[in-house]
Amino acid sequence: MKPHLYIIAAILILFIGSNTSAKTNNDLIKANYLYSHLDFHEAIGYYRKVSVDLNDPEVLSRLGDCYKLTNEPKEAANWYAKAIQLNGCPNDTKLHYAEVLMTLQQYDDAAKLLVQYQKSKPDDTRIANLISSCKDIKNMMQQPPDASIVFQNFNTDGSDFGPALRKNELFFTADTIINAPSKTNEWTGKSFYKMYKVSCDMGNNCSTAISNIGSKINTKYHDGPCVFSADGNQMYFTRTNYKQKVLIKKPVPDASDVVHLQIMIASDYDENTKKYKKVKPFVYNSDDYSTAHPAISKDGNVLIFASDMKGGTGGSDLYICYRDSSGNWTQPQNLGKNVNTEGDEMFPYISADSVLYFSSNGLPGFGGLDIYAARWDNETQTFGKPDNLGMPVNSSYDDMSLTLRDDGNTGYFASNRPAIKKSDNIYFYNKQQIFLSLDIVDDATNKKIDGSNVILQSKNDKHTLSSNDRGEIFTRLFPQSMYTVAARKNGYDQVEINISTLDIKKSDTLHREIRLKPNFNITYDVVVYDEGTHQPLDNPVLVLYENGKSKADTISLNTGQVYTTTLNMDKLYSVYGLKDNYYGNEKTFSTKGISPQSGSVKLSDTLFMKRLKVGEVYKVDNIYYDYNKANIRDDAKPSLDRLLELLNKYPEMHIQVNSHTDCRGSDAYNMHLSDARALSVIKYLQERGIKASRLMSKGYGKHMPVEKCKCENCTEQQHQNNRRTEFQIISM
Repeated sequence: MKPHLYIIAAILILFIGSNTSAKTNNDLIKANYLYSHLDFHEAIGYYRKVSVDLNDPEVLSRLGDCYKLTNEPKEAANWYAKAIQLNGCPNDTKLHYAEVLMTLQQYDDAAKLLVQYQKSKPDDTRIANLISSCKDIKNMMQQPPDASIVFQNFNTDGSDFGPALRKNELFFTADTIINAPSKTNEWTGKSFYKMYKVSCDMGNNCSTAISNIGSKINTKYHDGPCVFSADGNQMYFTRTNYKQKVLIKKPVPDASDVVHLQIMIASDYDENTKKYKKVKPFVYNSDDYSTAHPAISKDGNVLIFASDMKGGTGGSDLYICYRDSSGNWTQPQNLGKNVNTEGDEMFPYISADSVLYFSSNGLPGFGGLDIYAARWDNETQTFGKPDNLGMPVNSSYDDMSLTLRDDGNTGYFASNRPAIKKSDNIYFYNKQQIFLSLDIVDDATNKKIDGSNVILQSKNDKHTLSSNDRGEIFTRLFPQSMYTVAARKNGYDQVEINISTLDIKKSDTLHREIRLKPNFNITYDVVVYDEGTHQPLDNPVLVLYENGKSKADTISLNTGQVYTTTLNMDKLYSVYGLKDNYYGNEKTFSTKGISPQSGSVKLSDTLFMKRLKVGEVYKVDNIYYDYNKANIRDDAKPSLDRLLELLNKYPEMHIQVNSHTDCRGSDAYNMHLSDARALSVIKYLQERGIKASRLMSKGYGKHMPVEKCKCENCTEQQHQNNRRTEFQIISM
């Protein structure tokens, strides 16, 4: 914790008037004095020295406070843990210990302490919110971020916070001594806060050349943070309450010896000197309370600030003032319990679209100060329920002072999370949502695969999804991340691809495809036999082709040889044998419906070829007809082409084409239909060069079925089997 985070110094002096029996201990007296005067950095050494011989719960608690307030959470947790084991430990130590544990992401232990502490303050909504946060933290951390952040190279070795934009310049507050003398802040042992600036373009390219904004604004004590009017001609900023006396400037304490903060307004900006000519105090400043962290609306008519004035909800609350018709500010109004809690609300910022951004440690969050957004409701004339901006903007540490560019999507904020430089640092903020549209495709069939398992993993994100029935996945990705995406499904080899969001600067949807290769085989075994002898045919030739491809595989086989090959999924194949003085039907089969989930599949087949002989009848497979039709279907043409090849090979061969119908319809109708179908085959052959003198035809109607089912009980497949074509060799 830092002094700029808690503008109410009084709440830090929790244990003044210790009842310890060692009041005469000089080291303890020094430690308590330093603690009560907010010199926590120096107090640590004295308290540690005292703690060696004095096992006092108040001493240990204060030592925890000192470390907590100088941003040493691990040390703070160590001393708080010792303090709560002792009788007489102050009750608030449990709250402070729980807050430190949340910072260290030890949420389960923090929740236990908060539940104990809640018994003493059952109506404190802040405690209820913190308990809720600890219990819901896993879900909160798993939410995809809505932004990316980038550490800024101009950050100093000290504490940097309170960024504010004025045209092409970024102003910020720091406790590093740069180009100006400064007193030491006893709280941290470092310089008092001053305001500085760097130049930045719209692409987040900021200079590392830091300039002090000058003694007109920066004094010997705390100055900053600030905010600017839309035209840049006014600057509203925070300053330590002090008065100018002869030769010196001295802080002004209240009746409790607490020095508060005030809002100052600088005006009349000189473009030549780059400085403001006038500085005046805000009309509602007071020696009795702090006013700090001003935020001004784009039209200059609304001012929101943080204050610990009496009548508030908690430590510091947010208040709102309106500029009246005379140009004066109205009395401050508390923003109410939608925004303010029993904790501390501070660092407000009003965006161009009237969204109030602010930091709070009393609302549900990750720990410490988180940044929230509350939208203005025109009907109720109040700000609505605040939304936590989530990770990565928020962390378990203190996150604060967000400011935005006019686009509303980019800006800057500060955080004391661990980084390459300690203390508070400034980060670039880029609001963006990145989505992934991923197709999972079968590399063999080019069809999308449903039900595939996909694991997306980056440094801060890991989740598992399943492709939908369209083989698609749609999900959010973390910005500024490198992902490994692994897809797998039974029957396929796993495939991994890399997806990067590192160079994506705006909201976007990435479209990617992963092709899975089947890791199973469909094998096909076939052997050719003599239909008459049922013995292997001597040295046949096998023809196998995938329908739709122009090239067929022609294989010469040895007698009885089983030919084995591998087939593709979801394809239609045809196979037939060739041998002099033999005829064999073409057989068609399919791998459709065979998927990788079926495991490796083996198909086996036997082709029968029949010796050519006058008077023999040969069935022409796969020549089927639609019901009540005689035309040649496309699926019949390959088989007719085999018959055509046979007739061309044996020019003296004469044949009779026989056609059969199913049992439906009258005898006369079926005789007519079968004649027409036989003539269709004759016509097909004649059109391809076979002389009419070599061809005869005959229809048999329904009188010679191969399926002996009762007509009313026949299936459609049985009817189709009966609708067949044969040829008989008349001479050769």
